[in-house]
Amino acid sequence: MKRVLLYLPILIFLISCETGYKIESNSTQDNGVSFDIEKKPTKSYVEYKEPLEFESFDKNFSGGIDSDNLDIGAIRVSQNQGSTRLVFDIYKWNQTNEYLGKKVNAVGSYNFSYSTPKALITATLEGYRAFSAELPKFNKDSLIEEIYIDEYLNDSGLRFNIKLKYDAKVNVFNLKNPARIVVDITTI
Repeated sequence: MKRVLLYLPILIFLISCETGYKIESNSTQDNGVSFDIEKKPTKSYVEYKEPLEFESFDKNFSGGIDSDNLDIGAIRVSQNQGSTRLVFDIYKWNQTNEYLGKKVNAVGSYNFSYSTPKALITATLEGYRAFSAELPKFNKDSLIEEIYIDEYLNDSGLRFNIKLKYDAKVNVFNLKNPARIVVDITTI
């Protein structure tokens, strides 16, 4: 009996370590295929297991650094029970859409604005010369209705929209090494 009481706290500690929330790692691999290759990835859908938690809600999200010659080369989508995550992978623009350039380490300047009444996220990017990623299609159960290019602002900027089916919580942030912009959307 004493032995059981001795091992019980150790067992509880080990179990609690394995059930913690796992945050996205700083690698960009899908099913063992690395996106550091120079051709476009063919798969746009990635799964994650747990819904995302949000501590605060803000309607404007800005970040990145002044840069030039960038390309939104791939969009990865993950969906799970009222949550959707969009990951925009950033590449060096190679002046052609036939293949992707090298991945970059830092995200260019961006501003995402969320209009609650319109259920519309408008993204304005500076330092991006191309948007060569295929736009994903969304099923009827998705929070997102569509993603569409709005207009190019100038030769190194662009704007695109993410139209939601209804009002939701939105969070936008960027990750480095490799560079990517992450948009988390969840039902209210």
